[in-house]
Amino acid sequence: MADWVLRALDAELGGHPPERGGALLGPPGRPLLTHFAPDPGARASACQWAPSPALGERVAALERGEGLELKGLVHSHPGALDQPSAQDARELAAGLAHNPHLGCYLGPVVSLAPAAAPGAHEVALPRGKLSLFAARRARGGGAEVRPEPLRAVPLLRDLERAAAALGGGRAEGFVTESGEGPLLAGRLRLDAGGEVLVLAGEHYPALPPVALGAGEGEGEATAQLELAWPLALAEEERLAAALAAVLEGHGPRRRAYGPPGGPALTRDAGRAALAGWSARLADGGPEAREAARRGGLRARSAARLPEALRERAVLVAGCGSVGSYLAEVLARAGVGRLALLDPEPVEPANLSRTVYAAEDVGRPKPEALARRLLAVEPSIALALEPRAVDALPPAALDARVREADLVLAATDDPAAQRALDRFAYARGRPALFVGLYAGARGGEVILTVPDRTACYLCATRSRHGLERAGGRVARELDYGTGRLRGEVALAADVQHVASAAAKLALALLAPEGEPGLRPFAEEVVASGATYLTLSTVPGYWFYPQVFGDTPGQGAYQSVWLTPARAADCPVCGPPEARCDPLEVPRRAPDAAAIARAVREAGDGV
Repeated sequence: MADWVLRALDAELGGHPPERGGALLGPPGRPLLTHFAPDPGARASACQWAPSPALGERVAALERGEGLELKGLVHSHPGALDQPSAQDARELAAGLAHNPHLGCYLGPVVSLAPAAAPGAHEVALPRGKLSLFAARRARGGGAEVRPEPLRAVPLLRDLERAAAALGGGRAEGFVTESGEGPLLAGRLRLDAGGEVLVLAGEHYPALPPVALGAGEGEGEATAQLELAWPLALAEEERLAAALAAVLEGHGPRRRAYGPPGGPALTRDAGRAALAGWSARLADGGPEAREAARRGGLRARSAARLPEALRERAVLVAGCGSVGSYLAEVLARAGVGRLALLDPEPVEPANLSRTVYAAEDVGRPKPEALARRLLAVEPSIALALEPRAVDALPPAALDARVREADLVLAATDDPAAQRALDRFAYARGRPALFVGLYAGARGGEVILTVPDRTACYLCATRSRHGLERAGGRVARELDYGTGRLRGEVALAADVQHVASAAAKLALALLAPEGEPGLRPFAEEVVASGATYLTLSTVPGYWFYPQVFGDTPGQGAYQSVWLTPARAADCPVCGPPEARCDPLEVPRRAPDAAAIARAVREAGDGV
């Protein structure tokens, strides 16, 4: 029984001398009581009640107009008489006979004596108690009148408690239709702004309801509010606590999104979907938090990181140990837009040296990284490309490069690195190419600025020459995939190389003439030594030949190399030698493609 029905019974029957009565109705075919129709015109005395013809007409109108079903009749008894009389039992049997579609015909009794310890068929009222009895068909024929279990669903009570806890409002209870049939529902219109619709099942408040919220203002669509249901609280406190967690502030509320149990952080539905956040109604909290975050983000780096970084866009190709680290550093530094490109899912092996968490395993890396970055900076703009570089149509890759102010190439695919080099150089975009050597005992960061430095292709020729002279350090290729083999390596070593790339990236993104970080990159470009090699172990590669007997040497040495442009380089050579990247195949044709071409040629195609 809905608790608003109990209130109506107490007001109409408990608040007046017996006998008085009326009809009980609810959704057809459901053991649910949602409406009470009083019968002020009944023939009644202190010890007798008989319904009026007007009650029958009222019941018929409710059944037709609101789709309800008569469940039985209720009336009050004097004193402590909390059971049906013999006449009541005969009337119940007659009611059951006249309603063959009903499994039972209800005849509850309201008695005005206080309920000391209500039984399973009783519910206490402010001025007495309700005792539920029903007539059921007996096996041998006729009817049997017996107590029936009764449970109140206190939805209206809890909505009113929630309104008081949230600063005031108006609550009402009613029945609504759902895809599964009628549901108890309540509406809470808050004085501070916003409206909540609560849909409760018959087992409320043991089980949580569904809550739908709409904020103030035109165009505010209704959204489901994800309620945490605190079973440790008393039943009457659960709804107020659950709604308080998704209704923020005290002013006009509009839809916003935030992590479960946390504050609203954005009003952007797309960004919230990437972050996995749920809806709630909030006042100006998200905007105030964003302003505070923006100020806090620069509080300890304002002298080094310009505000202009918020307008910069970076393409991060490869979201593994290097790319995920770089993306997070850039987000924390205030870079406003990142495009994340990677075809692989997060695997357990990735957790040792990336920014991913156990809950990310199985998710595409761009999606998992987006969740991480939004948890750091909810206002960052993200574009996700869960594909490999060579899986992007050339025009799509070209567009991604053109949208970027900087390209970060951190893939383990040499062909992809070369493709990114061609597009970045041709479109006038600076780029950083980050790689780890075998075992992360060293690594490299190659900086390219179109028409001012050698390209990545020419720069790597320098390393190939050094490897011939000083021994191989580059990782081996997996000839099954064409990608670099995975290596056992420490996260600290990977991030040592990546942190150098991060500082160069921020310097390249800073406006020209900016006195903080910009000179760090400008001096490198001006010197021509744009190929940084780093060691993470002592006595590495050709380094002993460079440093000789210089005292105080050990791990974390670095050497900047000066790559030369090849005269015939199709990327950075003379204009007449260059090729448009859209005209360059990104993969050599495989055997199947060659065979297909031969067949087509043989057919005269």
